[in-house]
Amino acid sequence: MLFTPKKFQKSAVVLAIVVAVSLISISSVVAASQSSPVVISTGLRNLGNTCYLNAQLQCAFHIPLVRDLILGVEEEKGQAVCDDNSISDDSDDESEKKYDEAPAVGTTTSKPDEESQGVLALRNVFGEMLQALTGKTGPVSPRVLTQTLGIPVMEQQDSQEFWKLLLPALKKPALTQLYAGALEDYIIALDGSKRERRRKEAFLDLSLDVSPDGKSSVMSSLQKLFGDPEILSVAEGNGWRPEKGADKVDAQKGYLLRHKGLPSILQLHLKRFNYDWNRDIMEKLNDPFEFPLELDLSSTVARTIVDGTVESSSSMSSCIYDLQSIVVHMGQFGVGHYYSYVRPDVNSNSWYRFNDDIVTPVSFDEVVADATGGKICGISAKRGLFGKIKGLFQAPSCGYGGRTSNAYVLQYVRRSEIPLLYSCEK
Repeated sequence: MLFTPKKFQKSAVVLAIVVAVSLISISSVVAASQSSPVVISTGLRNLGNTCYLNAQLQCAFHIPLVRDLILGVEEEKGQAVCDDNSISDDSDDESEKKYDEAPAVGTTTSKPDEESQGVLALRNVFGEMLQALTGKTGPVSPRVLTQTLGIPVMEQQDSQEFWKLLLPALKKPALTQLYAGALEDYIIALDGSKRERRRKEAFLDLSLDVSPDGKSSVMSSLQKLFGDPEILSVAEGNGWRPEKGADKVDAQKGYLLRHKGLPSILQLHLKRFNYDWNRDIMEKLNDPFEFPLELDLSSTVARTIVDGTVESSSSMSSCIYDLQSIVVHMGQFGVGHYYSYVRPDVNSNSWYRFNDDIVTPVSFDEVVADATGGKICGISAKRGLFGKIKGLFQAPSCGYGGRTSNAYVLQYVRRSEIPLLYSCEK
């Protein structure tokens, strides 16, 4: 179980001393990093089985606003994103008003001036990562974070699950709201009564199905999630009861993704771990899953009608996301290894593979070859006419991690918010 502190009674005192000493020397490094065009981590040490943690931290560290929020700077910019992403009540559409009633992800009862031990520990790790890249001292240990949160370093964890648990545990709303989105869960009666139920469901990531037929993609999975609704039929025994005591009626049930529910940072979790009912085992689906460098959600987002007018195309243009990083899982269910691919400057096409303490520059072709899953044609088939001809005679091959390596989490940043997320690089 994550975040269950063990016998670490002196954690608060030890952490305070460590952070205080570290921040004295980190402050100047932080100032330098804010004026630096690109920051590239020197890697993180694997403390036993902490690869899942390292992979996610690298994805977060290389987004300047996320990094600065953890380091305790840029609070105003973080709050600006929170305010921009908040759901207002100025809509005249009734369904939108219902959609606005639910609380947002990341609410906390902590006082504004209080900072959790988790944030202080992560600040120490990020600060040492900045010091390492300026002093060229090599990989950094995340031990202060694992000790503070009581994370057993020899126990393998799920990388996606870890990040969803870590964000709320940090108790830093400005950070959590960068990842927080909302979808609309609806049920509509089909008897002509216009009875319906709509409610907002907050999310920190969206889980997408991976099909064993090898034809999955981000867009097809999103269309499946937010496409045609499920029919609830009285004849089949699963009708909808609109209110207590009422007769069940036929209805349609589904999910909508609205423009105002889009997060600044979108994490897509690929559901590669599947239960096989015939063999009574959990298995990993290593089948191909295609992902775009540029993700346009305008065809997926439900357009809101207000006063008889559909949302403007200018609003829909802010539905474009750019791929920033990928968490890759290599191995099978219960046994495996995580590493990540990151694009430190989202406006360029320079990628790096962060495999714990090993940092390697790679091409996007190499990223695709390793993260897509399954066997695909060699990357040389994408380089010029000669390469394409040569590719026709090459046997399908796997990428860096072999036949069991593939994308597990895809992280996109919203293009319209890149100036805010990466403002220190301007």
